Amino acid sequence: MKVLIVDDDRTNLLLIATLLTTKGYTAAQADNGETALEILRREKFDLIISDILMPVMDGYYFCRECKKDETLKNIPFIFCSGTYTSEKDEKLAVKFGAEAFISKPFRNEDLLNTIARVMGNISNGGVNTPGIQDDEEKGVYQLYSERLIKKLEEKMLDLDKQKMALEMEVSERIKAEKRLIEYRDFAETLFNAAPGIVLILDTEGRILRFNPYMEMVSGYRLEDVKGRYWVDVFAPENGSDSFSGDDPRNERQEIPSGNLSSIITRTGEKREIVWFDAVLKNEDGKTIGLLAVGQDVTRQLKKRKGQASTKKNG
Repeated sequence: MKVLIVDDDRTNLLLIATLLTTKGYTAAQADNGETALEILRREKFDLIISDILMPVMDGYYFCRECKKDETLKNIPFIFCSGTYTSEKDEKLAVKFGAEAFISKPFRNEDLLNTIARVMGNISNGGVNTPGIQDDEEKGVYQLYSERLIKKLEEKMLDLDKQKMALEMEVSERIKAEKRLIEYRDFAETLFNAAPGIVLILDTEGRILRFNPYMEMVSGYRLEDVKGRYWVDVFAPENGSDSFSGDDPRNERQEIPSGNLSSIITRTGEKREIVWFDAVLKNEDGKTIGLLAVGQDVTRQLKKRKGQASTKKNG
């Protein structure tokens, strides 16, 4: 059986066409009544399933045109609408010549059962061919106009609500983005202005970032060592082991670990640093790197040693 599906919503077209083809029907598609009429005059169909509220030519007028055409009036017509869903809408659909009316959203079995019922009636001579009679045409079109105006008003109100919701969403998104930018700028300011070393390593112990204070202490610019292993640059005597899992505190690695350890500067000087670190994780809890904060205490340690030596000699 060959079915013409008419709907301006591509998702609805695909949904119904897929359902029917899986059940053995042949399905063709059109996005408004005018296009559907052109197809109907080129090809033969056994059934029409049409939306109502569509551009160019809506479903009611499309049905009316089919029922006025001698070659098309016997094709059974089913309205399938998510906009016109009241009892008045269903009665109006019958006045225009439809055999059945089904509301969206629908269950697949409901549509299939409606098709089976309509086709069963047709085989028994039950096609609704008369459409609108001359003596009732004025009343029907008045009702049609009233329903159309009401639906358009409802659509406009719905669009206004959606527009308002979208504007609020956009407004909130702009505010959120502004807050994120402020937080990012604040974090960047802290990172760059921190009176101590701020260091970020990846899970392999490679250098991702460090701040200007680290450049001052070490003599290295970030661009000179970015991507290199921390231990290769600042603790070459310890090798280039990486850390993994949740615990970066591995004594073999000499990666900053909340204690006192030394780094070798660009000029070969040894600097003593007190480190405090935290493992960085993503939203899934997976370790993605290490954040370490350090203070250069070389001068204090030298001063302390000097004081101790003076006491000893005294």
